[in-house]
Amino acid sequence: MRLKVVLVFLSLLMFSGFAKAQYFSTGEDPAHIKWRELRTTNFQIIFPEEYEDKAQEMANIFERVYEYGYHTLDHAPRKISVILHTHAVKSNGLVAWSPKRMELFPTPNQRIYAQDWIEQLAIHEFRHVVQMDKVQTEMPFILKAIFGEQAAAAVVGAYLPFWFLEGDAVTTETALSKVGRGRTSSFLMENKALAVEKGNFSFSKMTLGSYNEYIPNRYKFGYWFVGGVRAKYGDKTWSDVLTEIGNKPLSFSPLNRSLRKTTGKTKETLYQDIFDEYLQKWTNEIRSLDLTDHQTLSSDNKTYTNYKYVSELSDSSVIAYKTSRDDIGRFVLLENGKESVIYTPGTVATESFSVTDDYLIWAESRPDPRWTHADKYVIVIYNMKDKTKQVFQSENKLFSPSISPNKNSYVVVETDYINNYFISIYSLKDNDLIGKYSTDSNDFFLTPNWSEDGRTIFFIGLSDQGKYLGELELGSGTLTQLTAPVFYDIRNPEFSNGKLYYTSSKTGIDNIFSMDLESGEIKQKTSVAFGADYASVSDSKLFFSNYSSDGYSIAELPLSQTLDKSDSEIEPYEYELANKLAEQEKGIVNFSTVDSLKYQTKPYRKLAHAFNFHSWAPVYINVNDYEVKPGISFMSQNKLGTFNTNLGYEYNNTEEAGTYKAEIEYSGLYPIISTELGYTNRKISYFRINQYYNSSGNLVGTDTLINKLSSDEINIDVDVRVPLYFNSGKYNQVFQPEIKYSYLKIIADKNVGLDQSEGSLSYLLYRLYFINSIRRSELDIIPDWGQEIDIRYQHSIRKGWDIGVLKSIETNLFFPGLKSNHGIKIYNGYQEKETDNILTFGDVVSYPRGFNSFLNNEIYSFGVDYVMPLCYPDLNLGKLIYLKRLRASFFYDYAKLTTQIRNEDGSPKGLLKARLESFGTEIIGDGHILRFVAPVSMGIRAAYMPTFQDFSFELLFSIDFNSI
Repeated sequence: MRLKVVLVFLSLLMFSGFAKAQYFSTGEDPAHIKWRELRTTNFQIIFPEEYEDKAQEMANIFERVYEYGYHTLDHAPRKISVILHTHAVKSNGLVAWSPKRMELFPTPNQRIYAQDWIEQLAIHEFRHVVQMDKVQTEMPFILKAIFGEQAAAAVVGAYLPFWFLEGDAVTTETALSKVGRGRTSSFLMENKALAVEKGNFSFSKMTLGSYNEYIPNRYKFGYWFVGGVRAKYGDKTWSDVLTEIGNKPLSFSPLNRSLRKTTGKTKETLYQDIFDEYLQKWTNEIRSLDLTDHQTLSSDNKTYTNYKYVSELSDSSVIAYKTSRDDIGRFVLLENGKESVIYTPGTVATESFSVTDDYLIWAESRPDPRWTHADKYVIVIYNMKDKTKQVFQSENKLFSPSISPNKNSYVVVETDYINNYFISIYSLKDNDLIGKYSTDSNDFFLTPNWSEDGRTIFFIGLSDQGKYLGELELGSGTLTQLTAPVFYDIRNPEFSNGKLYYTSSKTGIDNIFSMDLESGEIKQKTSVAFGADYASVSDSKLFFSNYSSDGYSIAELPLSQTLDKSDSEIEPYEYELANKLAEQEKGIVNFSTVDSLKYQTKPYRKLAHAFNFHSWAPVYINVNDYEVKPGISFMSQNKLGTFNTNLGYEYNNTEEAGTYKAEIEYSGLYPIISTELGYTNRKISYFRINQYYNSSGNLVGTDTLINKLSSDEINIDVDVRVPLYFNSGKYNQVFQPEIKYSYLKIIADKNVGLDQSEGSLSYLLYRLYFINSIRRSELDIIPDWGQEIDIRYQHSIRKGWDIGVLKSIETNLFFPGLKSNHGIKIYNGYQEKETDNILTFGDVVSYPRGFNSFLNNEIYSFGVDYVMPLCYPDLNLGKLIYLKRLRASFFYDYAKLTTQIRNEDGSPKGLLKARLESFGTEIIGDGHILRFVAPVSMGIRAAYMPTFQDFSFELLFSIDFNSI
């Protein structure tokens, strides 16, 4: 019985995942893009036409990766489509499976390790293709026949945790290259610091997270765990897991069952054993270090906090970018032991903040108002002295700005839409381009920094041989390599007094190094336990960010007390786990010998590829609310993610009615157009009294029969909306105008004495929606500040039944509470209906909690909530529930409404005014059920209604698929 309940619950979650997967879209590319495609043996690559040369290179890279990427999972995957989003500024990639495709964002970021970005993406994302395709191939044919591609997506979602999917991909990218994140100390240090300083937490806490402690993400934990298991128990360990899951997709805990067969242990026991070994090794390594003695400037914080991009103003003051789990990012000044906020920016790009005297400069994210994949980084300059701000933008993508010493110009890394890389200099006065520089081999540039005289720019360069320190002489325009390329990480150069300070991972731990530009001598300046970064030098002190399990703090070290160990005495660190994993592979992918084969390309017509039916199900799935009902569904989504179709039949057992539905949405134009068509044959039961008379006309008896009225209903909805995003600084703004037309036609048959009736109604909805809210921190439940306005006007169209007019306005106002992460929400809603009929529009405004809706002509509603976290228990209730947070909301609701009193025949008689009140609390737990990855919120609402002296209790339950 217990197993049956578990499987039923899992099935419901899987079907919910179907609905999410069907309409999962990363967003839209600009409508003006002309797409082309090329096909290789194993890939279809879809790309903007101007990206053709790079797409050809990418095709050859992917074919080379294919030869190596599936070996340890023992499965060569089938052909897959790859979509390139080249107009986006983000750097990312993903593999989705309904429909099956890979999406790549090929613009590099300023934090990449010492390997070409496309090569990184190709190895990592191809491994996800192998994972998914292996599960789908191993699955019983009947499931694939019944559900289509969604079957594999659901099984993976139910049984394969993200720590495996991402850990295995990071393991592969590390084993198949000379670098990879498994050989990048900044990637590895978080788990080390956590284990050494706080011990190994429970498996649930490490895999599902915590609001109380910072837990390294699925990529970092996944590498250590997945890689550790593979290194210890063999290269086919996880291949066997995927085979077991694929072969027995409806069994209980196939992952653990497979691990027991191979290792004799469950995943929990494996975690404990492997991380205990890590802890001993990491502790011994740190004990062997001769650590430099530094002083911490930043104060203790209650939650995990990072101080990055440290910039010295003097020997006693520094500026840094501060981020924490309980607050949004802010630029802060630390001076004489005190901390103050200078400015609160928007979303700051990675490695893109610097300070020159009174000027702060950074690259900040800005969305395109309509197109998700056309976002930008703008350059923002803030003058601390007069508190003024300038914003510059370019047609191309700009990163990592720095202002010249004379404050006349700034330097940036610039990338165009076909991945050409430049160091560019712009005027600080009018943003005119002064100079643009690149290498013949199109090396990528990172974090440029000025010399003190403004004649030279220093930078990190990335070639196919690794990273190097470089310089640009502005007088001659000459680009020079100052050091030989290396495959360990170097980053963030800072020039001071003839020396170039930078971060290097040569020792296996990020430390600050310096290079004397006159002699060429390189020395290690710091020795820290976990990681140092962002060097900044004053006349007598070295400032830097120093990592611990509580985040990056600001450290200072007198220059007279630095380590000064010669670089020639240091052998590059050998990553033991990475080397073991590499030995299990076919070999390291040699991209220097990638073929230069040119593939034939052709236009990719959007209209010709509008329909792509990938999945189906013997149930009807409502894609809007993830509801599953009896029926059948057919699902289509084009590969560009702009045309979604859901066809199906839904059966309502209570009404003995079936509805044929067709839902279509197209988001490839500036307005999003949605259409829903439906046909229902409805049967309504009613009671009928039969009377029997004799020949004299006298009543001799009666009986009651149940008869059924059959009716046909046809509905048509057409919705046009334009979601516009205007994020600026620390605030997010959304404005969405919308028009919707709705039509319903009812035909009731002549049946059992009823006259045939036919009627229809149609109406138009005009809606304006706007929200302006400050960005939320990780621990915020609601925004600290914000305004939300929703205005609607709905009216009948004259032909057909008249359901009148509805006018409404709703607002939500958000304010900070008494403590951090507390919040106040104030709701106001007003609604007015103009109708003399009982048949009218449904209510829009919210009623006081505890009350159902009433027929009304006018209603004003008010509510206030005080929302607060109660505790962060990180509590395991067996393997059923993992509780991360307990929160409460205390509320008061009020409504005043006017309703129509009617005579027995339904005609209006008069008006009645009513007042509704309630107050109470909601206690909600946030966590996970059965270690399912999507967070679940469960709780209870208790409301007291003083007018009626009555209580109302409701159970609350929700699943947040958006946070997966």
